[in-house]
Amino acid sequence: MIIGRLELKNFRNYANLSWRPHPYINILSGNNAQGKTNLLEAIFFCTAGRSFRTSREREMIGWTAESCYAAAEIEKGESAFEISVCLSHGGRTHFRLNGQKKNRGKIFRPGLSVSFTPADLDLVGGSPSERRKWLDLELGPFDFRYLPSLDKFEKVLSQRNNLLRSGARQGKIIELIEPWNEQMFLYGSSIIMFRMRLLKALFPRLREVFSVLTSGKEEITFNYISSLPLEKGMGPADLRGLYEETARKNFGREVERQQTLFGPHRDDLAFFINGSDVRRFGSRGQQRSVVLALKISLMRLFFEEYGEYPVLLLDDVFLELDRQRQRGLEFILGEEAQVFITSERRLDGCFGGRSRTYTVDGGKINRGEE
Repeated sequence: MIIGRLELKNFRNYANLSWRPHPYINILSGNNAQGKTNLLEAIFFCTAGRSFRTSREREMIGWTAESCYAAAEIEKGESAFEISVCLSHGGRTHFRLNGQKKNRGKIFRPGLSVSFTPADLDLVGGSPSERRKWLDLELGPFDFRYLPSLDKFEKVLSQRNNLLRSGARQGKIIELIEPWNEQMFLYGSSIIMFRMRLLKALFPRLREVFSVLTSGKEEITFNYISSLPLEKGMGPADLRGLYEETARKNFGREVERQQTLFGPHRDDLAFFINGSDVRRFGSRGQQRSVVLALKISLMRLFFEEYGEYPVLLLDDVFLELDRQRQRGLEFILGEEAQVFITSERRLDGCFGGRSRTYTVDGGKINRGEE
């Protein structure tokens, strides 16, 4: 799967762009604040249905414009299709597939690209909410049931928390909250089960990629940290029963604290290198390597599921990687995937003849060198 053509109008600092990128590795070099990351954001928005920089989509509209437009022609095998998006300050965001309006959730499940940006380091070193965000937006959609279950769970969770904060007498709360409990146990246990299955499928790929990145000198493992006392070998019925038992047993604590204390919204992931917690003891280079390995593992999982590689977007990826890890990354990127890499410095000598370097300057792209 490759981006055959990208068109932008008033997107960030790109007033008008029509670009046909290289089918393999595209290196975008140039000074800061010239539009390198903006270009990756546009590609990601057309292939994942969201921005990796902001939840306020109107920020992508150029300063002096009322609306912006982005479109990507995507080549998949012998066929091609176009995804376009139009945003305006006064209206809704509209996605189109081959000119027909579509709900973004139906186009991007999962997304057609995988991105790495410096902000993704929070996936390892940041709060648990960052790791849940990765589970929900990047890994979870590989099971088509995940996002519908998550949407229903979040609605139930909101209603349940509103009741816990209502100040009603405990007897009255028990009566009002019971219908929401049943739905919470159903959807919450499903989400946890989906996560564990997908993590199990991802782990062999993660271990292999991380070994290549570190020349076999470091081993990665992870733990899914649940708010429920999970046990190995639990099936869906067992997990739902455990969820119900735990929540009912601790309902008094929830009333006292006025919030739902158990469920997938409270869970976390911990990563370990050679047995040491990366969040607490890992160097910045090690944390970057873990995030890179996760992203590339998703790319490989996508290939095994759909027979095509997603587009890979790497923003300042070589920063804080020692030469050993850079060589490992160069080896991994030799696969049949289209890659976009931003770098303030030129990356001459990398990737052999499978790359083209472009210079980005003030929202314009100068034709690259092979």
